Amino acid sequence: MDNRKPIYEPYAPLIVKLLQGTIYDENEKVWNDLLFYQIPISQYFEKIAIELIIEKKDGYAYLKQIEFDEDKNTIGLIRRIPLKYETSLICVFLREMLDEFEINNVDQRNLYVTHKFLKESIELFFKEKANKVKLFANFDRYIESIVEIGFLKVISKPENSKDETRYEVRRIIKAKITNDVLEDFKKKLEKDV
Repeated sequence: MDNRKPIYEPYAPLIVKLLQGTIYDENEKVWNDLLFYQIPISQYFEKIAIELIIEKKDGYAYLKQIEFDEDKNTIGLIRRIPLKYETSLICVFLREMLDEFEINNVDQRNLYVTHKFLKESIELFFKEKANKVKLFANFDRYIESIVEIGFLKVISKPENSKDETRYEVRRIIKAKITNDVLEDFKKKLEKDV
């Protein structure tokens, strides 16, 4: 019987955390460890066609699959989550809100919004009542899915009022919804609405 302890790299827990999702600087120890082991972690992932992206200014890190041909094929390790149209629409609004916030607020780091504010802001966009009804019938479910994918973080959730639930808009949304994606979606919206 072999009683030796298994030998693993000191950054192995960080690799697992990255495979589970985005890492944020709010967890100071994990963030500092990630910065310390950035080179060997990057080298580890490069061997399997994955790139480690660290946005120090915005305080997040994530994994991105490297495309290895013109058809944008990857090894398929990281799941791509297709978003419903309505969820995508809300994400585009969140991304635009974050861009505007960053331009106009130099003294605050994070953008916070309430459930009610999100609903009211998006409602202003729709001219046709039918489109509004369709979106708001499942609005809470769409917001929950955006929280699950990590673009929103629940900060406070009062028991008696869903409208007063407060969220932080996470900056990872900028990496996932790039300016190109934003422009394409806006063009599509102009045709649909």
